[in-house]
Amino acid sequence: MTEHEKQLITKYDLLFESRLTRVETSMDNIDRRIDNLHSHMNEGFKEIKQDLRWMFSIMLGFSGILLGLMAKGFKWFS
Repeated sequence: MTEHEKQLITKYDLLFESRLTRVETSMDNIDRRIDNLHSHMNEGFKEIKQDLRWMFSIMLGFSGILLGLMAKGFKWFS
């Protein structure tokens, strides 16, 4: 193996090491962002769950009122 080949291998190894470091850093950033997104989604789902409960109770109330009005209109009770 010549001196030139040894220099090429060393340059390649250094380049590979710097690329690997950048990839590892990027993966750490992606992991942190995914964890952050996961926590935000959990908060959003809790809010949606509360909103759905409100919406369901309002729909149930309005359907009860409508049923009462229909019963009075059809004279189902006096």
